[in-house]
Amino acid sequence: MSDPQPLSAQRVLEIAAPMVAEVGGAWRLADGPMLRAGSVGVRVLPPHDDDYRHLDLEILLNADRPDAPTIVDCSLGLSADPVEATREAIRAWIETCLVTALEMIQQRGQLASHFRSTEPGGFAGWHAIVGSVTGWSAGSRSKQEWFVEAMPWSVLAPVITPALDRPYVNGVRMLVGQGGDVTECEVRINGRRHEPSSAALAALDWPRTDDFGLARTFVLLVGPD
Repeated sequence: MSDPQPLSAQRVLEIAAPMVAEVGGAWRLADGPMLRAGSVGVRVLPPHDDDYRHLDLEILLNADRPDAPTIVDCSLGLSADPVEATREAIRAWIETCLVTALEMIQQRGQLASHFRSTEPGGFAGWHAIVGSVTGWSAGSRSKQEWFVEAMPWSVLAPVITPALDRPYVNGVRMLVGQGGDVTECEVRINGRRHEPSSAALAALDWPRTDDFGLARTFVLLVGPD
């Protein structure tokens, strides 16, 4: 029996459309394929991982201007069924990444949290917009709570800053996954894994558990602050 195949970009966006609409906005499926709400667009990128449950997604802050900045992130579902895994991956991406982009546009303080650079939880030199902390499985809650309390993006700012390669908008995704002897910590900056930051995150004092748990969040850095 062959392994399940990844869904097409069109099918992924069809699944995503009603989920994204729950956050707000009049989203429609356009050619590309792309989801659009006004000038904001969302499209599926070619995957950098062979796992059929893995999605690479890009937010276009102005889909009518090719030179406008975009926000890239990836997400993973855990279900064996491709459709359900896609829903899980999209939900995690919405709650962590998409909400930061929409909050930057709307500036209402409703979708994500704001931290000035000089505040506790701030990121030196940048205005930080931080999404929710999502998690899966039994060992996740303590790791999610740690993210909220420790605000590791602030602690790791000196390591992350040299890799910020855009002058105004940078996206930072942070993930801690661990159970027993298995550990996977990752920091992605503008969609690319950053090894020094990933190693620094792994060395922090987050809760180690016997049961596997995974927690992730997304920080949008808008600058200069």
